[in-house]
Amino acid sequence: MTTTTVLTSDMLPHKPSSKGSSSTEATLQSLYNRAARAFLHRDVTITFTLLSTAFALLPPPLAPSPDPLDVHRRKWDILRITLETTVFSSTPDIADLPQPLREFLLLSPQSFISTLHARSLALFTPSSRYRKPSSAFLPHQVLITLVASSIKIDCPSVGREMTEDWLSKRGQYDFVPSTGEPYHKVLELYCLHVLPRLGEWEYVKEFLSYENELSSDKKRPSRLSMLTR
Repeated sequence: MTTTTVLTSDMLPHKPSSKGSSSTEATLQSLYNRAARAFLHRDVTITFTLLSTAFALLPPPLAPSPDPLDVHRRKWDILRITLETTVFSSTPDIADLPQPLREFLLLSPQSFISTLHARSLALFTPSSRYRKPSSAFLPHQVLITLVASSIKIDCPSVGREMTEDWLSKRGQYDFVPSTGEPYHKVLELYCLHVLPRLGEWEYVKEFLSYENELSSDKKRPSRLSMLTR
């Protein structure tokens, strides 16, 4: 006897409607405007509350392809990293901080930055990829924010690890910009701020002598060219 299975609408794969996506984007933008104002006014509690609300609406992307929420993930993650680094590098009144921020203060600087990095990788790695979160999906703007944070709290070695991991994995997916200007910005931070703080001047010169992606037009006005002389 043959059994026929009838698929009902709730059993079929579901993709968010464009209307639902637009509504979410509008909500996220409204929340972001409020969060940015609160951050500028140094209201940590309100900023943190709005961040928590936003990330409840921002799961990782489903597939390794452009996603309408990409820009929101990026700017909200940058704001989150910036807030947390500001709190970690200052001397706040612990009693006034939300509990998750208090817990960050118990970490070593290295563990703090590593925790933020791992969380960002998980946020941007597609959930349909049953694999370890990867820097191949990390936007260069978020990487730059993480590396700048590592420098601010005097952990350039962690900044180096994050940058070199990104450099080794970039270019695997065309929808993640990692050449041209994004690559140049990452390289400039790496060569002018991260490696010098580690006393790696000779490595900077060696690295740049083998670097062959930056055009002469990019190198000439940049201070990077001075390091190769």
